[in-house]
Amino acid sequence: MPPALAQELNTKFAVRNIALADAPVARSRHAAVDRTLSIMFGGDTEILERVRPHLACMGTDITHCGGPGTGQVVKILNNMLLFDTCLTIAETLVIGERVGVDPQLLVDTLSKGSADSFALRTHAGRAMLNNNYPTEAFSVHYALKDLTYALEIADETGVEARAGKLVREFFNRAIEAGLGDQYHPVVKKLVEGNS
Repeated sequence: MPPALAQELNTKFAVRNIALADAPVARSRHAAVDRTLSIMFGGDTEILERVRPHLACMGTDITHCGGPGTGQVVKILNNMLLFDTCLTIAETLVIGERVGVDPQLLVDTLSKGSADSFALRTHAGRAMLNNNYPTEAFSVHYALKDLTYALEIADETGVEARAGKLVREFFNRAIEAGLGDQYHPVVKKLVEGNS
């Protein structure tokens, strides 16, 4: 749900004494199965405390982000940062491969240093190293939707978001190349020049 819609609905519901909250999630499909999702809650504190036991059935990290709609904002910004990071990882892997560095060694070594990240360990390790971009995972189409929301927020706040705009170009190119239904780290194929 776009953050502006959450805020609009909150205003309309408040007139009828109906409280609105949003609680989007982050992490992976594995985290969903393991019930270790990160949950970003936007809404009143008393509502959070009422629903916390239910949220705790799905996730281990529940963060109160502020009023209604702020959970969505944090989730969307989380995704923009993830997409930016994945594109940089793809570039890093391709550069390393082209100068003769083993990609697995590169990921293993980078994950032991200051470049370590969830994206490096998960998206590079499970997808990019194996050229495994299943259609059941978070696709380029869905990623572009969230990125578009993030870039709208950037425009509204006067931030140019150059990295996000570059990722949007890659996502659009991936869709044009017929890769839109595949797992979003498939942008590595574009970096390699294979699409």
